[in-house]
Amino acid sequence: MQNGTEFDELPELDEAALRLFEQVLAAGALERGPDTDGDPAVRALLALRLLRPAPDRPGLLVPASPEAAAAEALGPLEARIAAAGERAQATREQLRALLPKYRAALRERDRQAEGERLPDLPTVSAMLGEQAARCQREVFAIQPGGGRKPVRLAESVERDLALLRRGIRMRTLYQHSARGSLATQGYVETLTAAGAEYRTAAELPDRAVVFDRSVAFLPTRSEGGDGNGAVLVRDPDIVGYLCRVFDQLWATAAPFTGTSDAAYREVGDDLRRALLGMLAEGDKDEVIARRLGVSLRTCRRHIADALLALGAESRFQGGVFAERAGFTAPQ
Repeated sequence: MQNGTEFDELPELDEAALRLFEQVLAAGALERGPDTDGDPAVRALLALRLLRPAPDRPGLLVPASPEAAAAEALGPLEARIAAAGERAQATREQLRALLPKYRAALRERDRQAEGERLPDLPTVSAMLGEQAARCQREVFAIQPGGGRKPVRLAESVERDLALLRRGIRMRTLYQHSARGSLATQGYVETLTAAGAEYRTAAELPDRAVVFDRSVAFLPTRSEGGDGNGAVLVRDPDIVGYLCRVFDQLWATAAPFTGTSDAAYREVGDDLRRALLGMLAEGDKDEVIARRLGVSLRTCRRHIADALLALGAESRFQGGVFAERAGFTAPQ
């Protein structure tokens, strides 16, 4: 047996080997020959160092001290175990040394998930410009609330045209109510001619701008803010969710090309269906106006027109008629 023998290769000291060892102890030696070399008990005692050739007569096998046998048979294995323990401890210390970096990475991921808060409109505009300059493939936006303010459109038109000239795909979702804004119509017509794409829907979730499906701007809802701040989010799960929401909304929205748009009647019907659904749900005028992105005055005019079309004499009756017509939103 060589010093490199593994522990599993050491034979078991069974009853036959024990009896043979006792016999050799009593006799003082064992004559070695073909029969003895083939005996499993002899091979076991030799492997465990309990028998060994006599120094002056190799043909004789003499018993050895069990203590010396243990040191010789198990010493190399114990040394390897000790070395493995040292290596394990060294590896454990190396892995522990990585713990601060791991915790720092977790904090950074948490920070990205929470988002970088942009407190005011100038900061938001600056960061939008920075991300637009870095954009390589596409940008999409969800713009609820009706037509956009002319000053906001004027601020973004040159930046958007620069993106389009670089070959960036640009898509924006507005609400149907944005089609009634002259400023928004002109902006959409100008950008559509440059390659941008616009569609509208009766109702949209909150505002969002996403660059390259990796960086998103979301509105802040913190108390005490002026409503013009934003949160810059890079968390891939959050941004991925926004992308899926946008893709689903885009697939069912109506194309919008600006002042020459010819789909207003179809969009008006869709707007009325959405309004009737909200009536059937029992929403108040203020809630309906906010969801449709129109003023309260315009909302009430739409409600009056819808009740007239239904032949309803009250909001309650209009809600019942709308529900019967299938306009109630699924629960």
